[in-house]
Amino acid sequence: MAKLDIQIQKKKMIKPSTPTLNHLRTLKLSYFDQGAPRMYVPILFHYLPSSVGITERCDKLQKSLAEMLTMFYPLAGRFSEDEFSILCNDEGVEYVETKVNTDLAEFLHQGPKNIELLDDLLPTDLPSSPLLGIQVNVFNCGGLVMGIQISHILADGFTLGTFVKEWARISLTGMTKGCLPISFGGLSSLFPTRVQSGPQFAAPSNRDPNIVTKRFVFDALAIAKLRNRTNSSATFRRPTRVVAVMSLIWKVLVGISLAKHGHARDSHLLFPINLRGKSNLPSLEHALGNFYVTVVAALEANKSRKELTDFVSVVGGKTRDIAAGFSNANIDDITSACVTYGTEVLSKLGQKDVDNYPSTSWCGFPWYGADFGWGKPCWVSSVSKNYEGISLLDTKNGDGIEAWVSLKEDDMAEFERDPEILSSTSNRKLHLIPQGIDI
Repeated sequence: MAKLDIQIQKKKMIKPSTPTLNHLRTLKLSYFDQGAPRMYVPILFHYLPSSVGITERCDKLQKSLAEMLTMFYPLAGRFSEDEFSILCNDEGVEYVETKVNTDLAEFLHQGPKNIELLDDLLPTDLPSSPLLGIQVNVFNCGGLVMGIQISHILADGFTLGTFVKEWARISLTGMTKGCLPISFGGLSSLFPTRVQSGPQFAAPSNRDPNIVTKRFVFDALAIAKLRNRTNSSATFRRPTRVVAVMSLIWKVLVGISLAKHGHARDSHLLFPINLRGKSNLPSLEHALGNFYVTVVAALEANKSRKELTDFVSVVGGKTRDIAAGFSNANIDDITSACVTYGTEVLSKLGQKDVDNYPSTSWCGFPWYGADFGWGKPCWVSSVSKNYEGISLLDTKNGDGIEAWVSLKEDDMAEFERDPEILSSTSNRKLHLIPQGIDI
């Protein structure tokens, strides 16, 4: 399967089921929105065939999405010309339905091996520049894959997760009552945009043909072994699942860089930390929008970094610093700290002859609970990237981690055959089709 045979069946704008009130027609962006990458954030939800007909499923998705947009009304708007606010004008979100000329079982066996196949399941032709795009891909067997692209300027992982969770609940129950308290604008009132000078972060706009993305699965046993490898006498507590996996990947990448260049280079692992629940400000616990800080775990070239413990110490130490620094912070403290961290990130990204590895983790978000009325997803996946980086997602059972690694082709060849990666990752074949079920 070199390329998917996909035909667009329907393309339309979905608008809120009731017009947005006049006093909500303009949403100011926050300082955190201002610093978010100008890019769409993608995710795919894969569903096995259901007794619920395709027409009924698609109708249910459209209706519930329109109802959902009355609460997430900024997603149906457009950016203003100054890009400091959103015009909540109910222009709508892009909704696409496609027919995929293959069976889901065949695709699921191929998709993990050929990550680029997944890209075709996302809404990519978005001429109206919407803040949200949805593509519902229907396979010959009745299986369904829903691709979502959401503007990072308005949403981080928490906000996207909240949107999917509530949309699925409305679709499943047919009720809008009982939703989580949903409110936009809280962050912008506390953290308004600022006049910024100097270079700003921008995600690559063109695909680099030398970048390849591959998926590596760490099961529960492998993760437990990684966590147990750290020095028990160290001054830090046992690392989390995410810290252990991310530290190992970073360690391997540092080794590849050393072999390639013939000498050690400064190495930086960049990763975002969700700030919800980190401060004593209860109003920020469920804040929607972007509310995270990107930090840098740094290892200098002249420092010894041979053991996994060395990397865990740096990554874990950085996450603990954030927790300690924000626990009693007020609004001014948070703003000042985030400006400092942001300046450090831009400084590292601007350096030459160093290695920077952007990374993110969506572990812990309830992606596999997204039941729209025909069962929970059999797989929740990422897609390929056009820049070097690492993304982590939970496996379906919740105790493993899928690492989606994007590297230059020659570096990926070294990464794949690294002994520590080979011993820590299981067979990447997906076991998503229940035995006895013919799809």
